[in-house]
Amino acid sequence: MGSKPQRILIAGGTVVTARRTVRADVLVRGERIARVGRVPRAEAGEVVDARGLLVFPGFIDAHVHFSLPVAGTRSADDFHTGPRAAAHGGITCFLDFTVGHPDLSLPEALERRLEEAKPSCIDYSFRTEMIGWTPERAGEIVEVAELGVRSFKFYTAYSESGRRTPLGHLRAAMEAIRGIGGVAMVHCEADELVDPSGGPFPAARPAIAEEVAIAEVGILARDTGCPTYIAHISSTRGLAAYLEARRGGAPLMGETCPHYLLLDERVYMGPDGHLFSVTPPIRKPEDAEALWRALGRKLLAAVSTDHCPFSVSQKEIGRDDPRRLPSGLPGVELLPALLFSEGVAKGRISPRQFAYYLSEGPARAFGLWPRKGRLARGADADLVLWDPHARWKVETRSLHMNVDFSPYEGMELRGKPVAVMSRGK
Repeated sequence: MGSKPQRILIAGGTVVTARRTVRADVLVRGERIARVGRVPRAEAGEVVDARGLLVFPGFIDAHVHFSLPVAGTRSADDFHTGPRAAAHGGITCFLDFTVGHPDLSLPEALERRLEEAKPSCIDYSFRTEMIGWTPERAGEIVEVAELGVRSFKFYTAYSESGRRTPLGHLRAAMEAIRGIGGVAMVHCEADELVDPSGGPFPAARPAIAEEVAIAEVGILARDTGCPTYIAHISSTRGLAAYLEARRGGAPLMGETCPHYLLLDERVYMGPDGHLFSVTPPIRKPEDAEALWRALGRKLLAAVSTDHCPFSVSQKEIGRDDPRRLPSGLPGVELLPALLFSEGVAKGRISPRQFAYYLSEGPARAFGLWPRKGRLARGADADLVLWDPHARWKVETRSLHMNVDFSPYEGMELRGKPVAVMSRGK
């Protein structure tokens, strides 16, 4: 006979979810939550004292790029270092992407990535990158859904590298995705309004490119009825197009990222400006404030990192030639602390909104609910014990991401995880 599942009691903490804040115990049995409420200590084999701490559902980073080949190199975190760093920050689940190629079927690309991801210490799912997809391959969408993946990634830009999906193909894909109950995720920058020779900087990738692409994608989403997730909204103009499309009946969900909330275009002005290369680029201070206001009104679905880290030496490849510059920033380990410190601690969002953007919102958007994103009986035992009063400084050398640069270096933060549980461990 097998041994009984371990029982762990998280006692005396303040449970915070998107729906409620309550002083309660959480009883974990094996990999699942057994009870939330008042639990006698005699029912537990192990008791964790959570007095003075907030107890959140495990956080989800819905947008990461581990071990991604790009610009002749590969993102610095793989499926060992990236998930480990994520867990240190309070992330218990992440969503990555397949590496699409016109000559590779969607199921083949997924199987390859699933094999790569085996070293991960936390849970994960994938989206299928739709590079080179054509309507004649609609059956592959059904095949991938049968393998358990129902979200699909598209680009409206990057025609120079073959990643752009023409609008007609995107519409056909959306119809197929709606048919299998899936979600389309779109990187929105109008290709015709982007100058690839200018690299990943504001002058070459203006906010109007984001605005136009979101408006077009919104029309397609409304026309097809396909739930569509707009990745990394960076600007006031892009946000306005997203909200207008929603008002017009488009089933859109929106995401933004910490670098659009905390940084502004002045980071590009110094000699190390190339280290901050990311697409869409970092915008003006007023764009950041507009995004914060949207979060305060619960108009977005998630805050994710778009974690795609590169070392300083990797970024140096494109210092003198923006076309060769790897685009992406590290952030997966810092996401919860950045959002709590700059959002909750500064009164821009509530603790429950914080829980929504990092747990329930992404879980619902990508079909992980109700197993993920909540603290309730039967859910996966993914929990974060959070000290809201902890004060600390970001130092790259002390982080667990495989990087020697952080865009948040030296930032004073408030709040950090003191314990993280992923499916009961």
